[in-house]
Amino acid sequence: MKAAASPPARRRREARKDVRIVLRAPNPPEFRSDASAQGIIKPIERGFAVLDAFLGESDWLANQDIALRTGLPKATVSRLAQTLTALGYLTYSEQRRKYRLAMAVLTLGFAAMVDTDVVQEARPLMQKLADDIGVFVALAGRDGLDMVFFENCHSASNAATVGLGVGEHMPMASSPVGWALLACLHENERGYLLDHMRPYHKRDEWMAVRQKLTDAEAQIADKSYCVSTGDWGPDITVVAAPLRLEDRLPMVLLCAGQSRTLTKARVEQRAGPQLLAMGRQLQKMEARRAPL
Repeated sequence: MKAAASPPARRRREARKDVRIVLRAPNPPEFRSDASAQGIIKPIERGFAVLDAFLGESDWLANQDIALRTGLPKATVSRLAQTLTALGYLTYSEQRRKYRLAMAVLTLGFAAMVDTDVVQEARPLMQKLADDIGVFVALAGRDGLDMVFFENCHSASNAATVGLGVGEHMPMASSPVGWALLACLHENERGYLLDHMRPYHKRDEWMAVRQKLTDAEAQIADKSYCVSTGDWGPDITVVAAPLRLEDRLPMVLLCAGQSRTLTKARVEQRAGPQLLAMGRQLQKMEARRAPL
């Protein structure tokens, strides 16, 4: 397993990540600590000061709250908060007009564990689906220009599983999981991400990526999930469905397995509908927790 990745702007881009079928569940990745920097760069220091402001008692903070906690000018806080939101480290609530930490902060070891309640609620549902169909089931979200796996479950009845562990990253542009996420984003956010992905791909490669994304968008518009065979390997089928929860960054629920297990009929009759039913159940659980 690879170590924890650097922040999104510094991470080396890859055209695709090879995924293998293995005969046992992968071990969790070991994270490493990078050596501290020799000097302090003020804009970065201020960005982390904004993130540190969320380590108090309140989950949601407005610009003026962050300014009071950091001592930074409100205009500076506003610019930093918008940038951190675009990069996936904060999430913004239009209703509250406030920010909170987002899941991308997990890779930096901060307090984004506030969203582990979603993982805890999803885990038994994911395990049931994995056992029912004999597949790998995962919950993933965005980390910069990558997708990161928050949780995964393996079938107790099927020794063959997908060799991906919690904390694994894969490039959003070359993954059916990433296409499912991009397909559910607002066009402005999707455009922002695509503009930043484009420089890491050759022209022909990028045209293929855009076609894959268009295909995924069409599938999701038609049946609320997309199916891919061959993009994770010649014998792996992936079924991915966007998951939107109130006041949280969009995520993706997925199941994957060998093509002989996830046949077209099984995807249409069981995997796809059950994946969507799990998403609806998580949305109901989240709605019951939402403040009045």
